Amino acid sequence: MLPNIDKFILCLEEYRFLKVFDKWETYLWSNFPFNHTWDIDVIFIGEPSAELGQKILDFQKYVKDKTEMKIDDQVFEDTKVFRHIENYNRTGDMQFDGTILKYKTVKHDHREPIYHNQYLWKYVLNNTSVKNKFRVGKTNMHYPILIEDFVKLVFNIQNQHIYNTEKDLTLDKYRNLYKDFRKHLAGE
Repeated sequence: MLPNIDKFILCLEEYRFLKVFDKWETYLWSNFPFNHTWDIDVIFIGEPSAELGQKILDFQKYVKDKTEMKIDDQVFEDTKVFRHIENYNRTGDMQFDGTILKYKTVKHDHREPIYHNQYLWKYVLNNTSVKNKFRVGKTNMHYPILIEDFVKLVFNIQNQHIYNTEKDLTLDKYRNLYKDFRKHLAGE
């Protein structure tokens, strides 16, 4: 099944995702929900412990059983990998300053996995290992969004009628500020 925003958010809520993964920052990163994709890339930032690995596998199974959607996990110790997005989008070249360690619950033999714990495999990312994976030339790698922020954003978009209405007291405040600003610009 192709990923669906509403079904994914429902899974997050029913699973109590933010509570279960409260020790780690969690992001959406990659194509979902921007482009057609077969999976949802969820990034976990923090210690790549066996506890995290087990929780990721449990969540993947829950989502798969409930919706048939696939969760593709990646774990990084910090957000250093995100620093390279702008350069990659501009040049198509993913140049790391040093080495970045990525952990996954899946062993990919063609990527030289290193056993980390009973649930996670470590992959060493450097300029050589990543360069072959990505296309040469300019591209559009999406910036990550915290899952909590994504859920709020979707809620706000789907419920615009409850924000910035005539009854919203802050709307009058901002209208008045804007009128004052326009008068100031006009020299009144």
